[in-house]
Amino acid sequence: MKDAGPPSRPAREEVLEPLRRTLDWLLSLRDGAGRIVCPEHRLEHTGKSAGAAVIAAELARLDRGSDRAARVAAAVQQGRRMVARLEREGTSPCHTFRPGMHDPFNCSNNVIDGGACSDALAHLVRTLGPELEAADREAFAQASALHARTYLRYAARDKPVPAQRAWGLSGLAHACEVVPDEELEQAALEAVGELEAIQHPDGSYPYQPLAWSGVDEASAGPAARGASDVSSFYQSRVTAFLLFALERLGRRPDDPLFRRPLRAGLDFLAALQGPDGVKCGLVEAKPWYWGATYEVASHPFDVYAFARGHALFGRRALAAGAARAFRAWVDHLGADGRPASHRAGPGRGRSFQCPVFWAAHAMWIARAAEDLDACLDLDPTEGEPGAGLDLSIAWFPQAQLARLEDGRVVAWVRGARPGGNVHHGSPHGAGLLRAVRRADGADLVARCRLGGRQEGEWSGYVGAPSPARGWRAGGGELRFAGWLARVHARAGRHGAALRAPLDVLRRGVLAPASARVSSAFVLDPAVEVLADGVHLASGVAWRDGVRADEVLVERTFQVDGEGLVVTERLRTAGSARGLEYRVPAAATDVEREPGELRYRLA
Repeated sequence: MKDAGPPSRPAREEVLEPLRRTLDWLLSLRDGAGRIVCPEHRLEHTGKSAGAAVIAAELARLDRGSDRAARVAAAVQQGRRMVARLEREGTSPCHTFRPGMHDPFNCSNNVIDGGACSDALAHLVRTLGPELEAADREAFAQASALHARTYLRYAARDKPVPAQRAWGLSGLAHACEVVPDEELEQAALEAVGELEAIQHPDGSYPYQPLAWSGVDEASAGPAARGASDVSSFYQSRVTAFLLFALERLGRRPDDPLFRRPLRAGLDFLAALQGPDGVKCGLVEAKPWYWGATYEVASHPFDVYAFARGHALFGRRALAAGAARAFRAWVDHLGADGRPASHRAGPGRGRSFQCPVFWAAHAMWIARAAEDLDACLDLDPTEGEPGAGLDLSIAWFPQAQLARLEDGRVVAWVRGARPGGNVHHGSPHGAGLLRAVRRADGADLVARCRLGGRQEGEWSGYVGAPSPARGWRAGGGELRFAGWLARVHARAGRHGAALRAPLDVLRRGVLAPASARVSSAFVLDPAVEVLADGVHLASGVAWRDGVRADEVLVERTFQVDGEGLVVTERLRTAGSARGLEYRVPAAATDVEREPGELRYRLA
């Protein structure tokens, strides 16, 4: 094992200052015993204390100022806390880091907490090296290895969620580096292969593949089908953890054996990102996590994946992605270092995860600091697709996502997607998801997570309300609403606790029960990819995705060097009542004819 040495180049203040701020906020939450106690969940998220330890260790390595001794002391303190939380599972030989799944208010599980803790303890051994007391160095290394031997070697291959497997893999691989073990190394390499096998050919990952969940696709309920969708939040985790694990295992990610899936994963991640650094959040298998139609909580993983990918593969587009993701994350960071997942605004609310989670994930920015520094030196627009007069059309068939761009706009159009419910499955599809102006990063189509008549969509009514349809779509989610209410109550948000079941009832049962239909709810449009855009033959559907008969709309989205041209044709209205199209407020050059309209977004 080789200890991590000093930085190859000094990291710039633009990178270091937000990391210091974030770490200082996390450490301000410590109690007298050194525990970082979450103010919302009122417990020690040990898997997130692991992130604080890594940030502190990396700042001690990167920034040798007067605070260095305090950073080292904080890293060691959190390392000791992790070791103290490693416990045997009853009479089982398995040792896990508490609380994991043992406290529902931890809002995590054993593989996430354990992967993070084993990884962080190994990181302290490698980064702080001889600065650690001999007893600490031994305790950290052995705790990392014990958890890997008794739990992660299995969990990294058994969990149904690829991102959770990959998180376990990061701890397993790092444990192998500090305490070499051929059996653990073989288990880690097998886990790498299994993650590559589940990746879609277009580079995207399903959040929870049905086959891995033991669910038959034909009989899967709405929650399971929706969870099998792709996720803009989780995409970068799998790729970032694979890059990290392979290097810990002494493998070169740019080896032909690994290069294709890694580059494909990075390409899909880059396609999700806009010129403002924000990803297209309506491509999301787990929308219940978020209080808005976008989030920046995943950006630390984006930064690591892009920055390390650029260092390995040398592509300017990846450097640009790292710079944008980092700066968007910093823009959402509070003056006190408390991260936010999104900005407040009309129709937006609280996200489920807490700021302690988001702050701890900054460890992945800290790890990528030197690579990120090199990315920030490059012109982010040089060689970028669509930056000039040339048009760029990228189609990802398994995700059914098109990215259209020219010198003025970047737009995303979704085709088909799995059906879902209020908690799982992308809530919007079969048309335009997002359009962003390059010049200033302005969103040109207003989107609201709470539904209603959306810009850029056909909406109307078909038939009568159907309580049975609503109950089929979301009745099973009311039990989960009770758990959400308990989490809110634990955090002292008693009003939110009272509203949670009513909100799930309203959005998960009453909304699909209503007679309202929308083009955004269609699950199976016919897609034709054009030389300059995308054409959809679609219709309208109720909120559960079931199509209304005899309604046909044709939708065309094209870029021409001067922006996005949208053409909407209503071929047949069938029995739909009040069927109307809401033209975006940002639209220009609006033309209307009977049954057809056209406009431009630029």
